[in-house]
Amino acid sequence: MSKEIIRDIICQVLFENKSKETILSVLNEFLPNYEEIYENYGKPNDDEYEFKSENELISYYGEIPNITQTLYWNQKSDNSDNIMVGVNVTEDNKIIFSLTLDGTEETESKYYRKLKDFLNSEIGVISYVDPVFYENGKDFKQKYKNNKYDFEK
Repeated sequence: MSKEIIRDIICQVLFENKSKETILSVLNEFLPNYEEIYENYGKPNDDEYEFKSENELISYYGEIPNITQTLYWNQKSDNSDNIMVGVNVTEDNKIIFSLTLDGTEETESKYYRKLKDFLNSEIGVISYVDPVFYENGKDFKQKYKNNKYDFEK
């Protein structure tokens, strides 16, 4: 494997049953000192509403059915691989979790496998700079269900 640093590696993995608990567990596993968010995010069809806390934000998008939202978390310290966690809640009540990071091919395969194992999911994809396109969780599953990398074999 090459030791060259690759910027903006994006590991995306499907989780079939969205929940607040899963969102929090992924954050705590991959970014234990993440920076809280809740500003600049509102409820669908209610631009005036402001979430009062990150907990309220995560509860809303983790529990309310048939809504979409993408959320991102960073961590400035103790984050040598520059990991950013993404949570794409889909209209069909799935979550596509993503880890965006910088690293070598070895780092890429390590985090991709770790995210899949953590979520107990066989469905994922790796891209660079931009996440892959999909309509919803079902579409993601259809496109990437047979996706296997050499390092997974």
